[in-house]
Amino acid sequence: MNFLTRFRNLAIAGLLGAGVLLGGSQQASAVTFGFDNIAGGSTAGDAYASNFTLDVTDLGAGKALFQIVSAAAPAMNYFIRTVFVDDSSPSDFSGVPQTNDAAETVGTVNMIRSKGGTLPQGSNVGFTPTFKYNRLWPGDFNGIQQGETAGFIFDIAGDFGSLISALTSGELRFGLHLQGLSGGASDSYVNSVTPVPLPAAGILLIGALGGLGFASRRKKRVAV
Repeated sequence: MNFLTRFRNLAIAGLLGAGVLLGGSQQASAVTFGFDNIAGGSTAGDAYASNFTLDVTDLGAGKALFQIVSAAAPAMNYFIRTVFVDDSSPSDFSGVPQTNDAAETVGTVNMIRSKGGTLPQGSNVGFTPTFKYNRLWPGDFNGIQQGETAGFIFDIAGDFGSLISALTSGELRFGLHLQGLSGGASDSYVNSVTPVPLPAAGILLIGALGGLGFASRRKKRVAV
């Protein structure tokens, strides 16, 4: 097997690998959103907004998994005490869980659904909670600590595409109330309406296509 054949085979393998990655992501239908600071409110936790993400995954059969992820932040003592949901009418959900799902949760998270209350600073962005998940009392360890993930499985009213559209339009929003900041301060965030790009599969695909192009050009030069 000559160099050109080996290179072409490697490029094709890379292309197929990229296809598997892309196909897997499409099959899983997972979308990630970051969280934004709320302008005009507390700035105590502004530096940590990028430490939180909302991962949304299509589970099929009319169900979607929402995971609130808190990245590890050494030397910090903050935790997410409450997760608020602003679900405009008509609701994007046909059923909402009472608690977080243990199988989709990482850490000691133990949160329970309730109504009432407001997201601190939420009025600055027109955030009106429909319901919330609060850490089970007593014990702040039941909130979402650094390095932990809270997972909630919802029954969705439409399809997954309409759910993501609701998130990107701001019709459906998730808010976080962070506590335990320096000096006893707290802060709040609302999910971004722009999904976080996932470039890994795309980069691999571009690399594979580039490899195929290079092999083709080399073949032409050899032929000449």
